[in-house]
Amino acid sequence: MHLSLIICELILSTLGWLVILELFIFYQSHRFNLIHENIFKPYKEPIKTFDIGQRSQHWDDDRIARLLHDKVRVHCVVYLDRSDYELGPLKVQHAQNTWARRCNFLSIFKLWEITLLEAYRRIFEEYGQELDWLLVVYLDSYVVLENLRYMLAHYQPTEAVYFSAHHAFYIYAHVGQVPSTDYIFSREALAQLATRNCLKDDTFLKECLSRMKGGPSERLLPFNVADEVVPFTLRQNFWIWPCVHQFVYKNQSWESCFGRGVLYPYVSGIEMHLVEFFLYHLRSFGHVSSLPELRSENFPMSIVARPTNDRVARHMFQSVRILCLVLTWPKNYMRGMKAISETWGRHCNRLIFYGVSLKSNLAGVHTVDLNITDSYPHLWGKTKAAFRHAFEHYGDEIDWFYKADDDTYAIMENMRYLLQSHSPDTPIYFGSPFSPSTSVYMSGGAGYVLSREAVNIFVKRGIKKKRCRRSGLGTEDFEMGYCLGKLKVVAGESRDIYGRHRFFSLSLRHFLIPNFNDQSFWLQRYLHHEFSLGMECCSTYTISMHYISPQEMHFLETILYRARPYGIITGHPPLRTSRLATIIAT
Repeated sequence: MHLSLIICELILSTLGWLVILELFIFYQSHRFNLIHENIFKPYKEPIKTFDIGQRSQHWDDDRIARLLHDKVRVHCVVYLDRSDYELGPLKVQHAQNTWARRCNFLSIFKLWEITLLEAYRRIFEEYGQELDWLLVVYLDSYVVLENLRYMLAHYQPTEAVYFSAHHAFYIYAHVGQVPSTDYIFSREALAQLATRNCLKDDTFLKECLSRMKGGPSERLLPFNVADEVVPFTLRQNFWIWPCVHQFVYKNQSWESCFGRGVLYPYVSGIEMHLVEFFLYHLRSFGHVSSLPELRSENFPMSIVARPTNDRVARHMFQSVRILCLVLTWPKNYMRGMKAISETWGRHCNRLIFYGVSLKSNLAGVHTVDLNITDSYPHLWGKTKAAFRHAFEHYGDEIDWFYKADDDTYAIMENMRYLLQSHSPDTPIYFGSPFSPSTSVYMSGGAGYVLSREAVNIFVKRGIKKKRCRRSGLGTEDFEMGYCLGKLKVVAGESRDIYGRHRFFSLSLRHFLIPNFNDQSFWLQRYLHHEFSLGMECCSTYTISMHYISPQEMHFLETILYRARPYGIITGHPPLRTSRLATIIAT
């Protein structure tokens, strides 16, 4: 009897564990995500009012952008659907404070007060002779007006031509509640619509448009694909997905979308300010953007192309040599390594990925297998092993050693800009300083960069002579800071001359957007230096950002190095360092 009870208990226990295992497998499955989406309400965009302020980059050359502003006059219409009745008026303020500031004229229409077709007629009657083009977009769109004017400069506003792009509704895009169609009408097209009985209803509108010339719509990013095509992990940054879709399914380059795009749909209010900062304020030091040629019979003058000028960046690449140690994890072996090696990793003097059992088919990617336990509790041991390997193999050819995670994005030219006034033979390191208690250490997520002498001391005294924590267990960034403090390595000042931060342990939305974090959020308690919310939070020469997806890495890489908004030539402040100042001046 006793034996039979034991057997029954064993059987029940085994069945119980099998059920738990099956539930865990189901939890990880695509089917669970589908059921979850159907049961739970989608997360909606939290729309709040906030003002991040303005900042002007006085050293930019924007003469061509201003010329196009005067020669290609765009009247912008932003419309709110009836479903936007409650929060739409709040969100439209974010459009007004970002991209819409560059319109020649701006009108906002609420569809519960006036129909869109009636709005077209009113625009024609009141502004018909003062505009060249009418842009009509839904509330969730972000428009790069400089790129739009460059596109329109190849057409005559006196010709009946229009552009359109349909954007389907996706319940998990977190923005918008209706499908939308964005339009661009020439002055003549608008005149014909208003005077030929085309604005009676949508059927009449479509009939009239069918008789006009339709321009290419690719730069407006039309998007109408099956829900299943959109990866679940991208749905909180849905605005980036139309470009990803073009890259993956249509074999188009990142630059063709991110670099010359005119309109991004599905953009939240917070993301409008992030995109604004990235496009118009963030830059790579020593890299002066190129300018494509503008030559068209429809535009009164020709604009000569200018090549990229990266002489300063190339000089610093040779004089400030940085090895990038990227600690990667099994789930990101391919995603993280591929994105980094194709984007910011190209700007390192040497790039090495450290992990366990790394298997990469990526050509030219340097990986190192570490003989350690690869888990988060053992990250301190992994970090020690990576620095030791890097120093012993490359210490003679490298000046600085930068440790990063596989979801960090770093702007290496800006790092060199910070480091060029410091000697690599001085025991010093830089990063985003944390001090939740008395000890100061650099955030691991933002990454930290050590001088050659700091790494020399860390490896020879801290590791080999066991002056630092011997065990591989421990919080990596805290242990590194504690160790370097014991070894008298100086924690350097990484903020710019305005007190703006340059290393960021989280995405910039935590710093740029006022009230994004509540009072209980850990960030304020951990940061060693206070930071200003809004535009003054973040340096023009920001060095690193954490929690950046591979797709966002490609966006940043494109706008930093390949294609800025058309007609804005990025400039840089004068330097007192004679050698670099001479290079900039030539």
